[in-house]
Amino acid sequence: MRNHVGFVGALALAGALLGSGFAPAAAADRMEFELPTLNGGNFIKLDDFAGRPVLINVWGTECPPCIIETPLLSAQSQIYKNVQFLGVGTDERMASLIFVNRHHVQYPQLQAPTNPSGLLRRLGDLDGALPFTVVLDTRHRICASRRGAVDADWIGNAVRKCEAD
Repeated sequence: MRNHVGFVGALALAGALLGSGFAPAAAADRMEFELPTLNGGNFIKLDDFAGRPVLINVWGTECPPCIIETPLLSAQSQIYKNVQFLGVGTDERMASLIFVNRHHVQYPQLQAPTNPSGLLRRLGDLDGALPFTVVLDTRHRICASRRGAVDADWIGNAVRKCEAD
């Protein structure tokens, strides 16, 4: 489980992440990334969802709040069809696949880089705590974020705020 990712590791991986499609940006800048799907079939680019808000939930298989919020996120992904939900698993691919299948996740799941600290920092999670959720507006700028488990009220408020931006 990767509940905490160190600052030194983030700095050490900055160059590697740049080569993986992660460019440094302020929170108000447009987010861009490309990550492989957990099933290994292809890559998903954030640009694939141009003009749509995107909810990104970064999780770990042994993270109790991640386990608790997973059914809610799946249900909410079916309610907010105008928002693209994406999960980003931070553990080994096979462990993440088992987790996703066990919990019947209903939205696309991506594999984080081997050390997810750069991705987490880019999303605004400076201490690497999981779960971490961000909602991007229609121009893919971060407009809401939350460390810890989300609930239906937070998702609804974040989606409304981000659709209006």
